[in-house]
Amino acid sequence: MKKLYTYLLLGLVALPIAGFTGGVLTSEKANAATKSAKKGSSATFYGRLWVQYDNSDNSTSNNQKISALRDDEGMGRFGVKGKSMIGNGYAVNYKVEYAIDIGDGLATGDSKDCTSDLNCRTFNLKQGWIGFLTPMGQFKFGSVESPYKSFAKHDILHDTISQARDTRMISQGSMSHSSYWRESLYYELKSGNFKGAFVYGVGENSNNKVTNNDVGFGLEYKNFILPGFDVVYARNTDDSDTSGQDYNAKVTLTQNFKMASGSKIKVWYMHEDVGLDSKMFTGGNSDGEVDWYGITYKSGPMTLQYSYAETDASEGPTYDRDGYNIGMQYKLSKTSRIYIGHSSSDAGSGDGTNLDIESTMIGLRHDF
Repeated sequence: MKKLYTYLLLGLVALPIAGFTGGVLTSEKANAATKSAKKGSSATFYGRLWVQYDNSDNSTSNNQKISALRDDEGMGRFGVKGKSMIGNGYAVNYKVEYAIDIGDGLATGDSKDCTSDLNCRTFNLKQGWIGFLTPMGQFKFGSVESPYKSFAKHDILHDTISQARDTRMISQGSMSHSSYWRESLYYELKSGNFKGAFVYGVGENSNNKVTNNDVGFGLEYKNFILPGFDVVYARNTDDSDTSGQDYNAKVTLTQNFKMASGSKIKVWYMHEDVGLDSKMFTGGNSDGEVDWYGITYKSGPMTLQYSYAETDASEGPTYDRDGYNIGMQYKLSKTSRIYIGHSSSDAGSGDGTNLDIESTMIGLRHDF
């Protein structure tokens, strides 16, 4: 698998370099900014209202089901974003976004776990950054998504209780598919079918999970060799980790099909080499590997999904976890949609406790 990582990495880097030699690197967003330079500054207030009813077992309640009307995964939000044109393809842009939970009023978690002011906030910062949009790419400074989190985000149940990461089917945490990097520098470049991004932590705050010298990057190439075939490689490294493998890495291969009827099918495979996730494997070691397979079918306002994952814990097969999720999104309008989902994962018995996870949910979302 390490050889596969190497070959994909070389291919992803080599192809865009060949295209870059013919001229100056350009950013699609910067080109759009240049065309609208005469418009000056802009600002947009936006948001998303979300509530789900779920019946779930999160593996910590000794198989006791919990029913709740809530949003503990960060789907609900409001924010402001905009840009101020400088000219010649340059602009200052920004985005500030807070999580909200209209179900139980607590944006930082479940109301029953609310034991301190830190865990009981009505608003919780998701991302907040200010940056430069230039012909040579996008720069961001502040709290940002890492490329590991944002590249190849396929799960249609993302940010619901039945999402793959909450079911421990894929890695979670700030070094993988969850959370945001605080006190960080971010750079992103787009050119044709290629996109690359780099993030670097500069903070010294020990309360943050991302600190000085933590590094992440992602490479994406769409229509790689074949039409509709997309390849992503991403990696995050925790500079302060001394317990073992100090990084997470993933390769995602995606094939997109468009049918004559207009329906769309997406099939993907992701392999993760996990060294920084204390919750995925049932043992005390956070090391192992993950294989995640999925398919979505989109027809009109409806999207269906099934995905399955199996893990290989470094401590042995009794600490592995296998799981699946299945769900539907149905668009009621351009701004409103319904979600239905179910997920389940079976944990190994190596530590002698029951850490199985199961959830069933229905949710309503409205964007504005």
